[in-house]
Amino acid sequence: MNEDTIYAVVDLETTGTSVKSGDRIIQFGCVLVQHHKIINRLATDVNPEQPLPKVITSLTHLTETRLHQAPLFEDVAPTIVNLLRGCVFVAHNINFDYPFLNAELVRVGQEPLELEGVDTVDLAQILLPTSTSFKLTDLARYLNLTHDNPHQADSDALVTAKLFITLSKRLQQLPFVTQQRLAKCSTSLTRETGRFFALSAQQAEQHPQALPDYLFIKAGLALRKTTVPLTHLTNQLGSYPETEQLKKQLFKPLLKWRKTQSNMMDLIYTNYTQKGQGMLLEAATGLGKSLGYLLPFAYLISSQKQLVVSTATTILQDQFADQTVPLLNQLLKTDLQVATVKSARHYLDLNKFSQVIIVDEKVKQIQLLKMKLLVWLTMTQTGDLEELHLTTYQSPLFGTVSHQNGDQFAPGITFYEEDFLRRQQERQKVADVLVTNHAYLSQHATDFKNQPYLVIDEAQNFAGAAMQAGSRQFIFAAVYQTIKNLRKLLNSKHEKKTLPPLFQEDAVALYNITSLDFGLGELEGLLTQLQESLYQNFVLKHVKKTARIGYLEVPLTAGLQSWYQDWQRQLTKIDQLLTDNLFLTSKIIQSFNRQSERWLPRDYALLLRFSNEANHLTTAQQTWQQMLASLELVQPEPNLIWLSLRDYSDSRSLSIHVSLLDVSPVMTALAANFESPVYTGATLSIKRDFSFFKQQLGLSRTELIEKRFASPFRYKRQARLYLTTDSPAIKNSTHVDYVTYLASAIYRLTKDNRRQTLVLFNSLQMINDVYHALLASDLGNDHELFAQGVTGSRERITKRFQLSQGGILLGASSFWTGIDLPNEALEQLIMTRLPFDSPDGLLAKVRYHQLEAQNLNPFINDVLPKATLRLRQGFGRLIRTNTDRGVLVILDNRVLTTTYGKKMLKALPTGLPQIKADLAEVVPAIDAFFKNNP
Repeated sequence: MNEDTIYAVVDLETTGTSVKSGDRIIQFGCVLVQHHKIINRLATDVNPEQPLPKVITSLTHLTETRLHQAPLFEDVAPTIVNLLRGCVFVAHNINFDYPFLNAELVRVGQEPLELEGVDTVDLAQILLPTSTSFKLTDLARYLNLTHDNPHQADSDALVTAKLFITLSKRLQQLPFVTQQRLAKCSTSLTRETGRFFALSAQQAEQHPQALPDYLFIKAGLALRKTTVPLTHLTNQLGSYPETEQLKKQLFKPLLKWRKTQSNMMDLIYTNYTQKGQGMLLEAATGLGKSLGYLLPFAYLISSQKQLVVSTATTILQDQFADQTVPLLNQLLKTDLQVATVKSARHYLDLNKFSQVIIVDEKVKQIQLLKMKLLVWLTMTQTGDLEELHLTTYQSPLFGTVSHQNGDQFAPGITFYEEDFLRRQQERQKVADVLVTNHAYLSQHATDFKNQPYLVIDEAQNFAGAAMQAGSRQFIFAAVYQTIKNLRKLLNSKHEKKTLPPLFQEDAVALYNITSLDFGLGELEGLLTQLQESLYQNFVLKHVKKTARIGYLEVPLTAGLQSWYQDWQRQLTKIDQLLTDNLFLTSKIIQSFNRQSERWLPRDYALLLRFSNEANHLTTAQQTWQQMLASLELVQPEPNLIWLSLRDYSDSRSLSIHVSLLDVSPVMTALAANFESPVYTGATLSIKRDFSFFKQQLGLSRTELIEKRFASPFRYKRQARLYLTTDSPAIKNSTHVDYVTYLASAIYRLTKDNRRQTLVLFNSLQMINDVYHALLASDLGNDHELFAQGVTGSRERITKRFQLSQGGILLGASSFWTGIDLPNEALEQLIMTRLPFDSPDGLLAKVRYHQLEAQNLNPFINDVLPKATLRLRQGFGRLIRTNTDRGVLVILDNRVLTTTYGKKMLKALPTGLPQIKADLAEVVPAIDAFFKNNP
């Protein structure tokens, strides 16, 4: 591989995935690239001499008639060998194309190719770190590359060649220091992809380029320049536009003026200039709710008083900061400063990363992540890891290189000035608008200063998010594993690399290591005693009474007070041991840092493993202290203390949980630290009544301004609701039968159309089973299938679904609300079941017991209102703009056969046409609706 190398970009279409099983090549496509230019092309059909599987015909649109006229592989094999000789083999997922081609060559008597190979999947993952998908079709769309015939070898090879050229140029444009780092990290990449990075670094060294103005180099890392605003709003606004005419002038020509949105603005502005009373505002989808509250507050905030906006998820948080505030600035010709407020773990720690990057790792995924981060650092101005759109952030690397809560910023550290989290905190101080999420707000209400204004958007999700964020679990097994990992690094006959040999001349460090090893052993012993005591005192009697099932939940109620008194001294001792052990870990790390010039990369690797485990121990200590505070209170409301066991017969699988049962402490903190809030959302009422929402947040006795703002949508024209009359009764169906029914119904509703479809479930297990049933059909030939918990995280599959055409997404609870899929991003919504919570969980049972103690019916007062609101929220995913059109299909027969089901339907928009029919009639009716409403 050198500067003059010719790269042969190859794509194959085949009858299947294994030559040994008899699969054959049916198309060969190759594009030759040299010096970033296409110099030659070859494409040919190949006669496989066997029937073509239907799935391949559907995927490639090739026919047996066409392939029957094509040459045999043995006839084209010499041409292919001559074409590829001396080239570097390039493919998108090279470990399929290259071995398959070689196996076919051997089959027809040719020698296998011995070429260097480069994988464009690896290249794209590294050089396009913020892409949401690395499928060839998605990358082509992302880079605006023409891709006429996906899954045909000539088109795929051509677009892969264009992708390869684009990525090669991007690599060469990176600073030399970044390319140098990439080359050192690339040894574990697929085939010779690492040599491609090394060659680029070598060329960059021989032909140095000037560093772009937007980058700078610090301690061996190329970083993007960024600035932190020094002041609040500099372009002061005039008077609030009180009349319709003034608002219309502001909105032209960017936005359409809406009377209901204008009324919302006026109500907020008047309230906070006169009364400052709390507000409960239901603003239907399509109203323009975000601008509806942001514009009036823009005239109310000042250098001394910020606006805090809290929304349901970090994704919505970023959308508000990146889209809504800039839009308002454009409308008002102003410069409101906005900053996001998230937990520290979202941000990359440059000091930690600079140490990690010099460590040689053999694990490909870790090296790949390092390389991705190196390229991303030349792009990001925030350091927010969510920009990477990763499927998961569970890699040990992220625990090592992300900030931890409580990290201190000392001016002497290398990247003090550039630290992303510190800079974000500086932005927060001078921002006019702070955007946070419900989970963070509920835990950090006291962190916000000067009584800021507060808007809780998507307020229907606030109670649930606050209770989840306020709940804690102390998992003994995880703490034992952390202790084990730490002790292996301190003193182990089975570990080749340990810390003591590094400190042979440092008596103090060696003493700290010995003390830590002893302290960890003492901690493990006490935790084991605690676990056994909890098991003996609270679990055994339940095991004897209950059916022999694996998982068990046990509330800590009767006997807790006397048990706590007996164990109080040991519980305090555990807390002290955690504190002492963490003090010793910090001392050992300080000893290492004082001698930083002595250490080799492998020594840094050892310390990073140690630091990572110490972080886990810190998290355990924080959880323990919160747990201890709850135990000291001996289970008062609003907390529930309970135990869980993965296996009822194994005391070592026991964990302690503290769950928040209501949000009264959170609401008290909000009242003390903010102006009276605006609670807003699209689904806060049931039958025009806010009582259930107020009861959830403990606001029943609070005087609020309450107002509903109607939707501007014409549901009669834009949407249809189909209720299937032949859906099986859930109670009378086995799990297997119901999975079969759902898979069949989804297949029939999606197979012969390209409509983007969201299928809502109540259970991840049901999603898994239905997904695999659909996968066994031919539905995946024409549609991309996404499944929550199976094909990726919620964020990842949402972004990939938005990019797809004719995609089908199977989602559970979090997909019923909080995602925005306008226009053709979502046209068909299928609800498999009415969205009732499971009644079997311990928290649900406790909640129902509380209601019964108040002489209230749990189903009428809790279960049904929650499900009704979620039904409204689910429907709200469908119609997002005035030009949207879409259908909702409910496959649960209870909407037709039960009184409560009929009542739930009445919560949907009154103008929404409802059609009751068998599924066989529903399918053509939906086709007709879309045909008649283009």
